[in-house]
Amino acid sequence: MEPSILSTPRQLVFWFRIVAALALAALTVVLLGPFQGLERVVHLSDKEAHALAFYGVTLGLFATLPGWRRTDLALAALSFGALIEIGQGLTGRSLSLADFGCDSLGILAAVCPGLIERLRHHWRTCPDIGFAALREQDRRRNGVWPSLVRMAASPPARADAPPVSGV
Repeated sequence: MEPSILSTPRQLVFWFRIVAALALAALTVVLLGPFQGLERVVHLSDKEAHALAFYGVTLGLFATLPGWRRTDLALAALSFGALIEIGQGLTGRSLSLADFGCDSLGILAAVCPGLIERLRHHWRTCPDIGFAALREQDRRRNGVWPSLVRMAASPPARADAPPVSGV
């Protein structure tokens, strides 16, 4: 029997990434293009469409970047929402804080089940340990953003530089 193209989690995530990239590109075109009112075709208000779109964006990020923390991905989705609203203001469409608020609600709706499940996990495994102690034990506590900032701030290693020893 020949193996399926979706026979491992790595392969499944690969295909999720392709689909998510295409969907994100299409969403960007729809949100920035001259398609105002398109959401009425599927009987949604503008605010409902924003919330639903960013719920999908956030779930897409969760599926395509399983090694990243949910909160970091939620911040990335929120940043994308802010950039979309700024872009709409620059392209002649309306820049709306209400739309951004609906983007945020969609992101929150995607994040909350994971946070609740994490709380349930802590309750089952270590109900008497404080959240500060749990945070100290978290191997990912610095998140992705601080490590990206550290990488950007540190100069790249030169190929001809002698190796650092004794550190």
